Amino acid sequence: MRSLSGVWGVALAVALAACSERVQTNDPKAERRVDVPGWKGGNAQYTVPGWTPGDEASWDAQLRKRVQHQNDYAPR
Repeated sequence: MRSLSGVWGVALAVALAACSERVQTNDPKAERRVDVPGWKGGNAQYTVPGWTPGDEASWDAQLRKRVQHQNDYAPR
């Protein structure tokens, strides 16, 4: 009987922890444009040095550079 009350205690703790999770939805005031290609521009806080907004060639170069950093077999 004692182990059953322990199980209920753990279940209650998990349920209460799930209730304290913060909301993860997008801000309705934030601008989100799905009809514009990614290389045309973006939010200034997410831009990377070396990328010129509106330049498709620099967009492609930045993506290639980012992908190579994720490649485990690429020489560094």
